[in-house]
Amino acid sequence: MTRAVRSLRKTLDTVAADNQSAALDVMRAIEQLDDEVLSQRLVSVVHRLNQDAEVLRHARDGVHDAMIKLA
Repeated sequence: MTRAVRSLRKTLDTVAADNQSAALDVMRAIEQLDDEVLSQRLVSVVHRLNQDAEVLRHARDGVHDAMIKLA
């Protein structure tokens, strides 16, 4: 695996972890809100952050699989 591929995989993993960390922070903030409409909107944001993290991790794995096929 080349340095560029390792770097790309690391970047994808880091962004995915950051998304999940942000989702947790938003969930903690939601617990303190009294506004139900805002809470529901933020729950949707949390859901999208977690979905995006999963997509990024699949992309990371896809980069590795693509490099194996090219080798």
